[in-house]
Amino acid sequence: MLYYLYELGEWARKEGYESDFFKALNVFSYITFRSICAASTAFLISIVFGNWTIRRLISLKFGQPIRTKDEVDKLFELHGAKKGTPTMGGVLIIGSILISTLLWARLENPFVWLVLFSTLFLGVVGFYDDWLKVTKKSSKGISSRLKLSLQCVLAGIFTVFFLTSPRLVEIAKQLYIPFFKEPVIFSLGWLTFVF
Repeated sequence: MLYYLYELGEWARKEGYESDFFKALNVFSYITFRSICAASTAFLISIVFGNWTIRRLISLKFGQPIRTKDEVDKLFELHGAKKGTPTMGGVLIIGSILISTLLWARLENPFVWLVLFSTLFLGVVGFYDDWLKVTKKSSKGISSRLKLSLQCVLAGIFTVFFLTSPRLVEIAKQLYIPFFKEPVIFSLGWLTFVF
């Protein structure tokens, strides 16, 4: 959202307003500036609301159930220290990421929405897993097969989006590796699902 301050500055310069204030808004066009500000915003949100969130989770009795001595044998002593640790802390992390992204990202970029969707999707899976652990007073949440299946559903959604979106279809066909200027693979097609 704050990216649009740059466009406001551009509009003002085109209209003939040459103040230093409008020139300074150019900084919002730099992705490095917005990335640093987004990370700082998420960190500050976590710091400001962290204690309150932890106290709230404790008051709601969302403590971590621990495994029994039969389940973990010798690790029971180490695992026992985890008893009562507030669970569902991902709510704070995902909330911080969501607010920070909505403030600092360029919202017309489809990749921003893909990342937000995957973060929220996997956050909901994690929340449900923790919810099952808390409500059943057991260390068993979602089965690993269900977690993997849900991750495959997410990969399928991404694959369909990449292969059917006119803006992204060319990107989905190419695999880039860092430090190489040219794509390594030129036609992934449905192998996009694997990646």
